[in-house]
Amino acid sequence: MIDKELQFIVAGVVHGERFTVIGRCGDRPIHVGDVFDAVYRYKRRRYPDELGDEPVREIEKPAALRVVSIYAYERCLQTLGQGMTGSLSIEGDGLQYIAPGWILGSKSETSPSAREDSKSVAASV
Repeated sequence: MIDKELQFIVAGVVHGERFTVIGRCGDRPIHVGDVFDAVYRYKRRRYPDELGDEPVREIEKPAALRVVSIYAYERCLQTLGQGMTGSLSIEGDGLQYIAPGWILGSKSETSPSAREDSKSVAASV
């Protein structure tokens, strides 16, 4: 079984006492304390025949963003279920990259930084 990636699709950003993102949870629940290690955006699809293709990450930035609190349906929650909309208060490195349309998630296996990490691990063995 393949583990689903932790994702949060950002629809809006609120700058206040805590940095808060508004959006939708991906295919895996998000819990208070979870950490996102990348912020990325998918390449836009220009033609209808591209709709069935796997999304391609156009830009990916490193991050270390921890979920401090979750708010949805006028309640403070410990978990945001898959597909649910809500807001996450987050803290850490990479806040400057977050904007509507971007996704909080995990580093890509095919990103240049991931390829460099795997090369360095292989070289040290």
